Amino acid sequence: MFGLQSGKQKFPDFGLTHNWVKRSIFWELPYWKTNLLRHSLDVMHIEKNVFENIFNTVMDVKGKTKDNIKARLDVVLFCNRKNMELICDGSRVAKPRASFVLEKNAQLLVYKWLKSLRFPDGHASNISRLVNTEECRLYGMKSHDCHVFMQTLIPLAFHDLLPKGMSHVTRASRRRFHFNLNVMCVPIYLSLFGQYEG
Repeated sequence: MFGLQSGKQKFPDFGLTHNWVKRSIFWELPYWKTNLLRHSLDVMHIEKNVFENIFNTVMDVKGKTKDNIKARLDVVLFCNRKNMELICDGSRVAKPRASFVLEKNAQLLVYKWLKSLRFPDGHASNISRLVNTEECRLYGMKSHDCHVFMQTLIPLAFHDLLPKGMSHVTRASRRRFHFNLNVMCVPIYLSLFGQYEG
């Protein structure tokens, strides 16, 4: 059984012990029941997603930023930040510029800096090839490139360009990411140590 044929069918105990509505195809594999780590989190892909969200929001990349209309409507419901709320003028809705979004000239400065960047062999790929300064976009970033960017380049790129009160954003995002990374990785390492000790 690969899934449910109609939306009205439900697995036994639905709503009592679980809320699953579909059975994964992986359960058909003979080794899946004995697989020790079925639900593994890929830390590098999580880091890539975190990097893309932070970078695209600060650089205000159209269609990729997390600072969108839905987020601004949530600001009205959950936050007390009048300067971030949407401004309605009859039939038009305006989104005021957030303090964490770079100005266009600062964005161009970051992209030009990335275009001129060089790394030692084996440290990271040639990020300058991934930068399009005309469109102000990054294309084809791999997981390791995002890792290098998160670890070393975000504080350098945004520290002086963000307003004076916003430099904590880069430090806080790095600290929060490192905490999550340690929480995710430590149990895996401890379980591996347990296998080799006995």
